[in-house]
Formats: sequence, C-alpha cells, structure tokens
Amino acid sequence: MEELHMLLENFWILRDENREDYYRIRDAQGRIKLFIEEKLGYRLVINPHMAKLEKVPGEAEAWMGIQDFKESMDYAFLCLLLAFLEEKGPEEQFVLSNITEYIQATYEGYEKVDWNLFSHRRSLVRVLVFAEKIGILKVNDGEQERFSEDRTTEVLYENTGISGYFLRSFGRELGDDINPDILLEGEWLTGDTERGSFRRHRVYRKLLLSPAVYSQGPDDQDFLYIKNYRNTIQRDFEENLGAKLHIHKNSAFLIYENSSRDKSFFPDGSNISDIILQIGGLLRKKLDEEKLHVKPDDTIEIPESEFHHIIMECRELYKSGWYKSYRELSPDKLIQEVMDAMESWKMIVRDKKLRSVKILPMVGKFTGEYPENFVKGVKTHEE
Repeated sequence: MEELHMLLENFWILRDENREDYYRIRDAQGRIKLFIEEKLGYRLVINPHMAKLEKVPGEAEAWMGIQDFKESMDYAFLCLLLAFLEEKGPEEQFVLSNITEYIQATYEGYEKVDWNLFSHRRSLVRVLVFAEKIGILKVNDGEQERFSEDRTTEVLYENTGISGYFLRSFGRELGDDINPDILLEGEWLTGDTERGSFRRHRVYRKLLLSPAVYSQGPDDQDFLYIKNYRNTIQRDFEENLGAKLHIHKNSAFLIYENSSRDKSFFPDGSNISDIILQIGGLLRKKLDEEKLHVKPDDTIEIPESEFHHIIMECRELYKSGWYKSYRELSPDKLIQEVMDAMESWKMIVRDKKLRSVKILPMVGKFTGEYPENFVKGVKTHEE
C-alpha cells in the first residue's frame, strides 16, 4: 500500500536520490502489479535508474499539467530540452548557451524565440529549474535563475542520462492537432472503448485521479459502472490504497483514512483548505436555514455576487485564525484565490456569461469550524 502511494505522489523515484524507496517499490512490484495493470491499465516501469508509474488520467481536467509552468511556451521549451538531451551521453557536460542556441534554432511556434525578451528568458528558467528538480539534468556551476535578468549568463550543466524516460510512448506521431482528448484517445488504439477493460481502466483512473466523479445524466455508462460494480471497486481501492468508496445519487468519491503523508489530497493542511472547509460549514448552515436550495442533480446555483458575499462572511467570522498572508489579502484577491482553489478541486463551476456559480456535491463532503473555545486573535497555526 505504501509503495503505491509513493508512486502516485511522485513523478518517479530515482535510485540514486532515494535508494530506500526505490528498493521498497522494486521488492513490492509483484504484489502491486496486478492492481496497477488489471484495474488501472497503467505501466509500471522499473529499471536500474528509477521506478515510475505512468499515471494517465481517465479524463483531462483543468488542474492537470506541470504546476510550475505558466505558459504554453514552457511546455514547448521542455520538449526541445528533452530533444537536446537525447543527443547527449550520461554525465556529458554542456553550457546554457548550447541550450539557448538549440531552442532558438529548432523552435517552431508562431512566435519567434527572442532571448532579449524577459518573458522568453523567464519561460526557459522555469523549464530549467523544473528539469533540475526532477533530476534530468544537474547544475555543476552557475546560477540559472540569473538568466531571467541577464541573457549573457552562463551555467555549466551535466546530463544525468534519464531524460529518455520522461515521456511515455504515445503510439503515434504527435503533430499540430495535439490536444488532451487526442492524447487520451491514444490510450485506446483498438477495441470498443465503451466495454470491458477499456471502460474499467477509465473508471478506475477517474476515481483515482479526480477529486470527484459526477454523473453526466442517466445514460452516463461510466457512472453506471461505478454503481453496478461498487463492491468490487470498493474492495480494490481499500486493499491497495486504504481508500473508501462513497457513492451518492449523482457523485462518487474516494475517501482516504490517512492522507497526511500525501501532497495531493483535500484537505491538505494548508490555510486555503481551512478556509474552504469553513465555507462548507457556512453553506450547510444556510441550507439548514433554507436560504439555499439543492437542485435535483445535487447542485446549488447562485449568483456570483452571492457567492462572493459568502466568502466575505467567512472572512469576517474566521479571519482571526487565518495566516497573516490571508488575513491581509484584499477582498478581490481572496475571492479569486478561494474560487480558483474550489474550482480546481471540482467543488464549484463558474458560468462567466451568466455570472453565476454552481456549487457541486463535493462541497457537501467536508465542513470545518473552529472549536467553541477558540479565542479570536490567538494564533492557531504557525505563520
């Protein structure tokens, strides 16, 4: 169970950086491989350099991607960096100007790469920092962050030799028509995707990687699969990940008994999680007072201005217990941050045209408030 959590929480486990976890996963592969391959349809890669679970989602969602990246150019630069490293041997050294020259010569985007532009230099720095963090290159000498300010900066790098394992095989050439749906379709090259192992893999992946799975209507076959095979699915996730399957009329969730060791769970111990829990408590109170009403699909739809008011009401009630950074945040920035976080966790959906907010069933799964003996002004968290 622990080994599977390690694989899910990390892009890969490098042997040279974490030998203990690497050997634990290698020794456990016979035990966890059946669930990984039969139920999730994933590939577990273990070689002398690393252990990696290729975690393909059941459906593409807005929050997915490399969190450190800001622009689409970042992803293009990363692909070109991988191509550059492919031509280098393990432990081979090179300098930053070798990379910038290669990218400038091979980049085929609509906009020409110009290292005189801060935005382009900053984009490359984000990629280089990510590449170093994940272990596909090492910095032997120099400060790559300085390239943002000075295009003449030089840095000495070393190729670690594992960049070739970064991308999974897509089974087709990726062209200009690339988009998330096409990438996911590539997973199911042959056969009926609405039957058998295709459906099973997709449903298990949705439950595993999405905060919630919502029914898309009475004909949603994936949701019907969850309902029909609930006992088997429950047993699989409980035995392999210690998770309980919660199924409601229009939604399904995996609830973990102990998520404190993992980074990608809600609530995760951050102050924004606390604030969202408190908003959940306020929404429950308003439902009890019949100030809000649940629709037949288990959602609540209210004007955006009313949702903003609820966030500000939460601020007035609980801000004395928040971190200083949130206490002093302007109302507009607080509203933006809370709504962005709730949207990424599939708790709300904004309709910008109607200026409304749909509150989704996941909000009803959690609530939080300070204890009765909470004294305003007393710090409850480290700042």
